[in-house]
Amino acid sequence: ESVGASLGERSLDTSLLAGAIGVGLVILFMIGFYRLPGFIASIALLFYTVLFMVVISIAKLNLSLPGIAGIILTIGMAVDANVIIFERIKEEIGNGKTIRASIDSGYKHAMSAIIDSNVTTIIAAVVLWKLGTGTTVGFAKTLFIGVVLSMIVMLFVSRMMMKGLVALGATKPGLYGAKVFKKEEN
Repeated sequence: ESVGASLGERSLDTSLLAGAIGVGLVILFMIGFYRLPGFIASIALLFYTVLFMVVISIAKLNLSLPGIAGIILTIGMAVDANVIIFERIKEEIGNGKTIRASIDSGYKHAMSAIIDSNVTTIIAAVVLWKLGTGTTVGFAKTLFIGVVLSMIVMLFVSRMMMKGLVALGATKPGLYGAKVFKKEEN
């Protein structure tokens, strides 16, 4: 068989469609499971995606299938960071802390795990970038850019939006997918 350029174009289109469907399903899951924080994470995820495309455009990187795989992987890492943070926030709310204190504590306690995983991924991306060839380099570049941007957006932008909503009065535990457990008295 002969393989022409149209096969690659179809593969690229199919991968982009699959990525868009995947992001849409993740957004639905985040909102359904985490409620208000999931909505904030979804906005931050869309902001991250637009920012990522702007950076790739400015850097004049060509998107190949491995590059798209790098983008999708970093979206997954950004969602993972949010899940870690939101679970910590729900736990803190469940222990009776205020929403504001729970958000601060949730981000604080989740920060080390998120930074550790992202720094490890950045190191792997740099090694692939410097020692890889061909499509591996494209994957490494998008992975590196995506991890750095996701850390910035998910740890700072989403936190700022969450604190803004609390300042506007969103202080009911149910909005955060949490239940408050009363501590037993002895």
